[in-house]
Amino acid sequence: MENYVNIDTLLALIDDRDNEVYFAVRDKLLESGPPILPVLEYALSSSLSLLQHDRLELIILELKLLKLIEKMAVWANSEDKTLLEGWILASTIHHPTIVAEKIELLIQKITRDIWLELNDAFTSLEKISVINHLFFDVFHFELNSQDINAPENCLINNLLVSRKGNLISLTILYCIIAHRLELPIHPIGIGQYLILGYYGPQISKEVYGENADPYLFYINLEHKGAIIGSKELEYVVHENKENLELATPLNEGTLIKWLLRSLKQCYKIKRNEEKVIITSKLLDELRRF
Repeated sequence: MENYVNIDTLLALIDDRDNEVYFAVRDKLLESGPPILPVLEYALSSSLSLLQHDRLELIILELKLLKLIEKMAVWANSEDKTLLEGWILASTIHHPTIVAEKIELLIQKITRDIWLELNDAFTSLEKISVINHLFFDVFHFELNSQDINAPENCLINNLLVSRKGNLISLTILYCIIAHRLELPIHPIGIGQYLILGYYGPQISKEVYGENADPYLFYINLEHKGAIIGSKELEYVVHENKENLELATPLNEGTLIKWLLRSLKQCYKIKRNEEKVIITSKLLDELRRF
């Protein structure tokens, strides 16, 4: 009870004209952390002055950022984290009210529709051809070539509705679907370039010998999932001015870092400094893991 009395006292001082008083009140409220958000949001809805409203809004935003950073840290530190959870968290930077359950239902439907078209008798190539047909030709997912710097290209809810994204968001969605279909598809970073590999070291050795590439083939989402071999990959990497020796499989945490870096760059180009700061703080948090 004493804590709430203290908060009431602080709220009564929040529109004090003395900045020193205000900053002391703000710091005290921030120290209380995200648990006091409901109290502050109620105070915001009933605020009587513009100054009080604006100051409460700023404090609420800071506390929500702290809450998001805490959630991202928990996700990054989890042994069973999923790409979908990390992507939803990253997308709340732009859409704080995103509903995870709705996102899950949309992805379930896409995955189920693809699963119905697959057959255990299909070869790896045939399975990927089916996925590509549905992903690009039926569901119409594509790169947003008209506004490549739109932050929305990175966000899961925007991608699922508009069907337009960037290479990273399309890669993440493709990986989520492939994982649910139990297909060994790995995202691979080559410098700043991103491609998917179909992992099959045993089959690859049997067909191509002991020193064979562990990936049976690669999937180029920039070209509607075009299936290419290791020789074609060398050409694609060279065209993108990257070095194949830098090729590294990306785990969930690293892929979300790629997404956040892309989102941060979009916000920079759009001159949204507030969102640049938020994405920077989330990236700083992920670098700790």
